Amino acid sequence: MLSFQVTNAKGDQFTIKRMDDKYVLDGFPDFQLDDTQVRMMVKDLTLLIASDLSGDAPEGENSLAILGLGQDAPRVTAHYRDQTQTTLRFGFNARTEIPSDFIMIEGDSKIYTTSPETRDHFDRDVSTLHHIPAINFNSDLIERIRFEGNDAFVLQQTDGWWEMTQPYPHAVNQAGLSSLLNSIGKMRFALYVSEAHEDKLVDFGLKQPRRSITFDLAESTISSYDREDKLVHSQAVPAQSIHIAIGDDYDRIGLYCLYDGKIYLCSNASMGFLRDVSSKAMQSKSPINIPINRLQRMSITEQGVTQTYEIDFVESILPNNELARDKDGNLLFDTLVYKDEQEVNSQAFLKTYLSLMGLQGAGPLPDGFAADEKNAIKTYTFVLLDGSSRELALFPFDALHYAMRVNGVFIAYVSRDVADAIVF
Repeated sequence: MLSFQVTNAKGDQFTIKRMDDKYVLDGFPDFQLDDTQVRMMVKDLTLLIASDLSGDAPEGENSLAILGLGQDAPRVTAHYRDQTQTTLRFGFNARTEIPSDFIMIEGDSKIYTTSPETRDHFDRDVSTLHHIPAINFNSDLIERIRFEGNDAFVLQQTDGWWEMTQPYPHAVNQAGLSSLLNSIGKMRFALYVSEAHEDKLVDFGLKQPRRSITFDLAESTISSYDREDKLVHSQAVPAQSIHIAIGDDYDRIGLYCLYDGKIYLCSNASMGFLRDVSSKAMQSKSPINIPINRLQRMSITEQGVTQTYEIDFVESILPNNELARDKDGNLLFDTLVYKDEQEVNSQAFLKTYLSLMGLQGAGPLPDGFAADEKNAIKTYTFVLLDGSSRELALFPFDALHYAMRVNGVFIAYVSRDVADAIVF
């Protein structure tokens, strides 16, 4: 086959022609055709089996129009290597027991029926033939997710521990995080719309997108194995960043997205969460939630006196003097806690530490609430393994509550009784 020209029901035309060993869109050689879709069209134009013979074509275009086969019918004209050509017209639903549409070959007196899918292969907008890239990265590879624009925030992962790092460090809602990562694993683009030309960016709300999302992915390795589970090939994939911008909504069913210089239409079901997820929804009710294995040191300052606890880890030893390991063979560690260079009861410390990590706000503070640093009732300072620090400070609020400041931001009030019950 040399080429074929499609005229859809709207009268729009496009031509696909063969160049060397591939098919291209005539006049638009950079248009990335979906090979699978084009192969189905070529197959229909080289071997098309009708469902049934309906009979002879009625005389006159008006009679053909009753069957949807008139001059305005969607059609395709194929040009073959032997210098012949064939034009197929696609008509209305034939109302048969098994769904089928009318079809005819121009110049032939017969009318046939065929599967509705055949018409669908051709009666389409050319944009539906554009290759749709798969967003097929594993959410386990994500090191950072940056939401910019409306309600900007950043989520970051370190050795499996997720934290909101901007607009200020805050513990992550684990249920919300799990839902987010699950949705990320199901992302897909539905339909190619256009290249990201200036006028198109304006048309679809992407000139100044309301939100853009960047996924920073760690380096990885793609491996393939034979039937005996032996490694036959591996390929290193460098660290990379994937950017998606969110534009206008499409009716109430989807939205426009900008990715890699192209505009796509996406369904709310697959991509709407990128538009809708909020920083508040991703924040845990417990604003500080630092795993003990991420902690290097914790200081408590109260009434001008500071107590410091140093955290250390040693390999766990079994009764037979062997190193303890988990089911995956990883070493297990015991936690040691020191206060003023003296070891203290680590189990008692860990129990109280978990209570502190579970401290939740009881309600929001008034807008603009502030307090003098010198009035702090108690300040917890956490130094992480990477040297960064986090802070939780309690200030007077009312007779029953403290104001809670997390990493420099007043976020909620907390019960005095609950906070005072946490004693190391």
